[in-house]
Amino acid sequence: MAPNPKGGALWHEVTQEEKDQIKQDSKRLLTEFASKLSKISAPENHLENGNGTRQEGTGWETDEEFKNTTLANAPFVEDNFLVAEKGAWKK
Repeated sequence: MAPNPKGGALWHEVTQEEKDQIKQDSKRLLTEFASKLSKISAPENHLENGNGTRQEGTGWETDEEFKNTTLANAPFVEDNFLVAEKGAWKK
């Protein structure tokens, strides 16, 4: 194995042969997965409520530690809400 410039024990330069094998394995996995998905028979549901919004309920209690960890890891939080740029991932 080549010297490790990244510092991790598993990092190594990927050879063309390994890249080709990864492509083959990926295609095989996706093909198998798609084949299995096509065999699933499940009813499709669609709920129309007339005004396009759902009725608000009481929700559920969120674990405070989970909430604090999630908000602490979020790039931008405002008033205890995660803020995301709409459509930024499409660019």
